[in-house]
Parts: sequence; structure tokens; C-alpha cells
Amino acid sequence: MSPRLVPVAIKQVMVAVDGSDHSMKAAELGIRLAKLWNAQLYFIHVQEKDKIPSWFTKFAETEHIGKGDYFEIVEERLFGPLFARAKESEIQVFSGIRARGDAADQILRNVERKKADLIVMGNRGLSKFSRVILGSVSTKVLSKAKCTCITVK
Repeated sequence: MSPRLVPVAIKQVMVAVDGSDHSMKAAELGIRLAKLWNAQLYFIHVQEKDKIPSWFTKFAETEHIGKGDYFEIVEERLFGPLFARAKESEIQVFSGIRARGDAADQILRNVERKKADLIVMGNRGLSKFSRVILGSVSTKVLSKAKCTCITVK
């Protein structure tokens, strides 16, 4: 008896982004998959508790803005281009989720809240201390997620 292919219904795609090259490639794949499956698309960005990414610190110094404006800049500089790219592909982004705390926990919590069928994320982010093969966030999400996960290099 040969194995049967089982159809997979993907209705909600959650893409985790942090501005790294890997996460931006994940965003592009998430947009393409959402279009392919006519699925709802969500982006999520998590600010680790009390940690400001180095890219933002440099930007804040150059632009003379306060660190309290972090999520406004994320909205403009990270989500803005992603929403525009999705719109070009005729995909409606249902939300850009901004969260604070442990990145993996926040991703998993929001995947449950939105009932996402698929998580797309980079295999490593912007952290200075990355694991040899996979980043600690992607490792935790892959091991604890109840839905399908795709990591992107």
C-alpha cells in the first residue's frame, strides 16, 4: 500500500520578523505562501524584555530619538515595507503584532491567539549569541509549536 498525501489547509500564516536577513527572507516566503493558500497573514515582532536591538540603538543615536519610540520605529521601518510588499502581492495583512517579553513565548502565545496554521521564521535572528545550527528562539518555537513551522536561512 502506497502512502497517501493528506491535504493541508493553511488559513492563517504567522511570520516572525526581527529585521535580520533571515527574518526578511522568511517574510518573503510567508507572503508567497499566504498568496498561494489565500491565507490570512500576520507579522509579529517581539522586543525581548529590557533589550533594545543594536540596530535601533544606532538608529536612535543618529536620528536623535528616544528609546521609548521603539515600537513606532518598528511600525514604520519594519512593518511598513512588509505591509507594502504584501499589498503588491495582493495579500491583506491582518495585523502587525508588537509584543514585549521572551520572543519564543510571545510568538507561541500569539500563534495560539490567532489560531495560526503555519509559522514562518528565520533560523537565526539578530542576537549576538546565536546557536551553532539554529537560534534559541527558533529552536524553542520549533519544539513547542502545535502547528507546522518553517525556518528560513
